[in-house]
Amino acid sequence: MTNRTEPLSESLITVSLPAKLHSETVAFQQRSGFATLSEAIRHALDRFTDSRHDLEAPRSRQVSFRVPSELRSRITRQARNARVSVGRIVRVALQALPFNPTTTQNKEKTMAKKKAAKKKGAKKATKSKKK
Repeated sequence: MTNRTEPLSESLITVSLPAKLHSETVAFQQRSGFATLSEAIRHALDRFTDSRHDLEAPRSRQVSFRVPSELRSRITRQARNARVSVGRIVRVALQALPFNPTTTQNKEKTMAKKKAAKKKGAKKATKSKKK
């Protein structure tokens, strides 16, 4: 029996972004150190809880990104409850991103590394006790 962890399932979402919002999101991605636009969008959606919405700009760019299935379910439910499109939720979440990002992404990476190191230490301790 192998000890494999299953990867989180992801869903592809494609929405149109106004050109200005697209360029602002790309700039946010670069300023915050996210490797991909999808990571910046996931960051915005994961922290988004407000159901208010703004009018869309007429010109837009279409982007596709992957999100965990649980996040997609949450924003789909949020859109349904607010009677707006998933695209509108994505746009409002992106508009709510701060101009100057905090070190949230770095903190998340640090916490993940600490968690992995703690797990590794626990495994070593378990092996030592067995001997």
